[in-house]
Amino acid sequence: MEESSGGLADSEVIRAVLSGDVQAYGQLVERYRARLFGLAFHLSGDYDAAADLTQETLIAAYNALDRIRDPSAFPRWICGILRNKFRNLRRRNCAPTLSLDQLMEAGFDPPAADSAPAASEEDLRQVMQCVEALPGKYRETLILRYVEDLSYKEIAEFLGLPVTTVTTRLNAARKLLVKNAKGCGLF
Repeated sequence: MEESSGGLADSEVIRAVLSGDVQAYGQLVERYRARLFGLAFHLSGDYDAAADLTQETLIAAYNALDRIRDPSAFPRWICGILRNKFRNLRRRNCAPTLSLDQLMEAGFDPPAADSAPAASEEDLRQVMQCVEALPGKYRETLILRYVEDLSYKEIAEFLGLPVTTVTTRLNAARKLLVKNAKGCGLF
């Protein structure tokens, strides 16, 4: 997922930062801030917590940049930092799970299928509860694919997994989601 169209590759930016060009880190911030925020928001369910997690992650990554073993794996590495920061936050605060009301307040507008009848608010609430009930690794992969609209390859790079694992997780997540939805009486 390294930048190639007109910008420096992540590994080149990292080398520049480690050589003393601290301003170069801004390129990585601009490149990954939105994606990190999206993941943080979907993990935490709270706009302010997501903003804080994103900021803390970017600062921690900068401070630990000299310890990255493979600069070309920067997306996976920084995603790992974000997930660790979230786990720590959750341990400290026992953060609540993501609710549909929180999503709606934050501006989440579930896409409606053109040919399908409009879903009721109760149906949407049940769908979100089914998504929330998924194990974290499946929920995270599902969100990156269907909310963040990442390709399988981008998800694999971002999470540091093989594409086959991403495919397996998405298939398992979809099956569990259908099972949960049937259990809730959605179909």
